[in-house]
Amino acid sequence: MQVQRKDIIFKDRYRILRKIGEGGTGRVYMAIDETSGKAVTVKCLKGDGDVAAGKQGVCDEAAILEKLDHRAIPKVIEVYEDCFVLEYVPGNSLDKVIKNRGRFSEKEAVRIVKEILDIMGYLHGREEPVIYRDLKPSNMVLKPDGHVSLIDFGASRLYQKGDEADTSNLGTFGFAAPEQFGNLGQTDPRTDIYCLGKTLEQIIRRRPTPELGVIIDKCTRPDRDDRFTSCREIEEALDSYPAKILRRRMLHFIKLSLMAAAAAVVISFTANNYESVRSYAAYDARARIPAVRTRLGYAKIRIKGFVLDRFGIDIDEEIPEIEVFRDEYVETDK
Repeated sequence: MQVQRKDIIFKDRYRILRKIGEGGTGRVYMAIDETSGKAVTVKCLKGDGDVAAGKQGVCDEAAILEKLDHRAIPKVIEVYEDCFVLEYVPGNSLDKVIKNRGRFSEKEAVRIVKEILDIMGYLHGREEPVIYRDLKPSNMVLKPDGHVSLIDFGASRLYQKGDEADTSNLGTFGFAAPEQFGNLGQTDPRTDIYCLGKTLEQIIRRRPTPELGVIIDKCTRPDRDDRFTSCREIEEALDSYPAKILRRRMLHFIKLSLMAAAAAVVISFTANNYESVRSYAAYDARARIPAVRTRLGYAKIRIKGFVLDRFGIDIDEEIPEIEVFRDEYVETDK
């Protein structure tokens, strides 16, 4: 369907307002349902290219969407031979949001990803698991209420236990997992986990904290056997990682405090006993300084033991280089 004017009534029911997207074989329009007065999305074939394959793709996508019932997935209203009509999702895709206002803070990005994980967990947990295969910012809509919806199921497929490979290789370069390029077996939930990790990596404003970086790394490992096995595992990792950040900061603070305390003791000792130190040096300062070092060493051992017993923290543990940690990370989700 090619639309040039806004007064076209499609299928005697839908008044076309504007085109909102275009893909390889189809176009997407925003329209008004003259029956209900509500805004809808109309997805139709272009009418060129492989029409038979295009119609099959429309039928497959509509068939999958008709089986789904999730608040963040648009519901099917009507299906025709060469198109179907969906609920309209207001808002902007994440890629448009990023172009207009920049990338998200780590806290914002993690909140968005948790909502996507809820959607993906629903798809993967069905009796016939749905593998989305094209998770990327342009297919996620940030709505006016701040929540996220998932659109465009054109690349989705039903997971078939026992199948050796997908019937077609679909996905977007830069987000698609290695197995989506063929010859590595059929795609499964771990394929979507890879795409999710790549998405999270690309919507964050700055380099992720080391703890979140570990999660992203596990999502995007080339061998799917090395990735998280389920969305639930990722949710648990995201729920616990803020506490790990705080623990690292606390450990770093304790180490800095110990260094400052030791420096203060040395400075104070020297300042208060300057003449004595000079006198000691005249007789045998080299014999006295080791004694001071020994006392400081005993103090460090006692402090280390206290911190280990009280907080379960070993202050000799290696600390990675720290980036500036904003206040927004201090509040963790309960």
